[in-house]
Amino acid sequence: MEVIAAVSILAVALLGLASSMGMGLKSVALGRQRQTASEIANARIEHLRNVPYESLELDVAPVHDDDPEHPSHLVSADGSGYDPSGTGVYEPLIVSAGGDGVPHIEDPVQVGETVMEIYQYITWVDDPGIPGTEDLRRVAVVVKFKAPAVDGTTHTLGVSSLFTPGTVTLGGETDSSTTTTSGSTTTTVPSTTTTAPTTCAGDTSAPTGGFTISSGTGVGDVGYTASPNATLHLTFGDDCAPLSAVARFSNDGTTFGDDVVYDALNPTVSWTLSSGDGTKTVYGRVRDGSGNEADLTPQQIVLDTVAPTTPGTLARTVSCAGSNRTVTLYWGLSTDTNFRGYRLYRSTNNEAFEAVGTFTGTTTSETHAKKLDSVRYHVVGYDKAGNESDATNEIVLSKNQCS
Repeated sequence: MEVIAAVSILAVALLGLASSMGMGLKSVALGRQRQTASEIANARIEHLRNVPYESLELDVAPVHDDDPEHPSHLVSADGSGYDPSGTGVYEPLIVSAGGDGVPHIEDPVQVGETVMEIYQYITWVDDPGIPGTEDLRRVAVVVKFKAPAVDGTTHTLGVSSLFTPGTVTLGGETDSSTTTTSGSTTTTVPSTTTTAPTTCAGDTSAPTGGFTISSGTGVGDVGYTASPNATLHLTFGDDCAPLSAVARFSNDGTTFGDDVVYDALNPTVSWTLSSGDGTKTVYGRVRDGSGNEADLTPQQIVLDTVAPTTPGTLARTVSCAGSNRTVTLYWGLSTDTNFRGYRLYRSTNNEAFEAVGTFTGTTTSETHAKKLDSVRYHVVGYDKAGNESDATNEIVLSKNQCS
């Protein structure tokens, strides 16, 4: 009875461990898929900067969708407007009369196992500081994708940016602001503007807040990145209402990139770190519409683009009990400056390899049904930045193999 009780407790514990590991792996996979969607959305924005300002029109009129999870749910019932913030404030849609504008829908777009739908919306934005009502054009890109790693659940991710004609300037004082025109591009700080800076009478204080840095790949430990393309997350506040903040960033504290107008609905900026592995420091400055400027606290992240060495030879022992088979795997060491651990991959019945566990040691055991047609394993080393080494040799077990 004591043995039975002990085995029962152990089984419950192992079941909980297996469940938590599965959830963790699904979270990592979803993060990678979301990052892919984010990169595609920002790439569409950057591509449209090469389109003449006057040609920024949709090829067809979007139609309202009753599904709250669908991107076009934010299209007005009559199809004339689009609500980019989801707050019930609609902006007039811009649609080409000849049907030769920017594609509204691109479907399907597939990257790996992730299948996506891309929706684009172009609207007029009224700036109170500029005469007339059709002052700026907003481009919003929404990516809808199903995450196979999370039971095929549908997710959406959106970004937006303001486009201006050459006669409109976004910024405070003339000598410190920049003009964003359709056709211009930036390599380090793509604009994510949605509102133009304003001024407050008697305002002498700069905006407050700061920024953090995360990996542009969406994987790896906090404070590490495998890619020089990082993401800056901004948080600003100011006594002047509505908030008007323009930020600039630098890799050396001396040469700063173009102005980025802060958007609380999309408070991220893509940033390219300086070349070469090691600890990178990003500097920032923020100013308001009155020209009040302040330095931001510099932030650091470790750039590591080098994968760990391949672990040593993968070997195994096998034993069977009843209908089950237990395989014990062990392998040699992998090394890396920022080494994190090992990841075990398994293929069942010749399906695609999937990560089934992470380990800090060099051995593990797994039990499965021995009647499976085939089970294959390999191991990789991975580091804190998310880099994976080349795979070890494969261990292959056939049906009912017990030795």
